[in-house]
Amino acid sequence: MIVMDRPRPPETFARWPGRITRPEHALEPAPDPAPDPRAQLADLTRQGWTVWFGRHTRQYWAAHTGRMRLVCADTPEELLHTILRDAEPG
Repeated sequence: MIVMDRPRPPETFARWPGRITRPEHALEPAPDPAPDPRAQLADLTRQGWTVWFGRHTRQYWAAHTGRMRLVCADTPEELLHTILRDAEPG
């Protein structure tokens, strides 16, 4: 059997008037997308944190009853950074 490297033919889909081709494989892997702060906040809730946004203070808050901690920040990224920084040993 002979296998030849040739580009894939474009595929036509009924919904789109133009032809759509599949992207070729990249030589380098794509960089990881920036983490979604909301997904990371959801991870905190699985670790026992209660997270909320204060309508009057316009700040993000997190509390952990077992650790007796209350943290606030202006952005979700800052809140995550504060919690993770304080959680590191040492």
